[in-house]
Amino acid sequence: MTPTTISAPLTPKADTRPHIVKLKVFWKTTRKWTVADVADYQASAPELAEQIRTEKYRSKGGDIHSNRFTCEDFAVRLLIQYAASKGLPIKLVDGVRTYRNMEVYGQPAHGKYDSSMYGFADMVELTYGAPDMQRINSNSISLPNVDDLRPGDILALTKDLKGQMSRRLAHHIQLVVSTSKDAINIYQGNSDDTIHRPITWINKILGRNAADPQQPPYAGLPIEIGAFYKTGMDGTIEIR
Repeated sequence: MTPTTISAPLTPKADTRPHIVKLKVFWKTTRKWTVADVADYQASAPELAEQIRTEKYRSKGGDIHSNRFTCEDFAVRLLIQYAASKGLPIKLVDGVRTYRNMEVYGQPAHGKYDSSMYGFADMVELTYGAPDMQRINSNSISLPNVDDLRPGDILALTKDLKGQMSRRLAHHIQLVVSTSKDAINIYQGNSDDTIHRPITWINKILGRNAADPQQPPYAGLPIEIGAFYKTGMDGTIEIR
């Protein structure tokens, strides 16, 4: 992972005062990712996905809620929650900017979000979309065989009608939790119809954003469970 560059002004040699750099730390990075960490993430993904799906939390008003996520937000949250618990670094890139769990303080969002994995997740999820999960030659690959899938892998749906209309860019994200010779089991977040025009236009006029997890109009839905089943000797699959 590319380290964050911190610059400091040049001063006379006699000036020994330290240059103070203020950081926004969502969680401390204590070590780098290793092959063993990737394997542990894969092993932990099914249990962690179920934990996020079923856990409850209390809002500031005292009400009990279940987690809701759009498709990409759920996949991002699972990765963030694992990395934060292990002191591992996260770098996520979208069309707005690069997000890191430790950043030089100064972004407009830094004062808005808690210095925790939850604050980091909310900040990233505001701008990170399904197409950001499919940056060719950057963060995605095409597997030659579905049997190569592992728990924690992310499926980017591109080859259906909607994907063809968007130039084969991902429009929906699913998270693999287990595989067998017969099926690929997935968890997914999803969105309601508020992410489509003209509702998005109305929300913008009213100062609302269905992509913001901290706003009531957030479009995320409860986590769903599904599976792809192999239907033939040629490896074709169907979703149920």
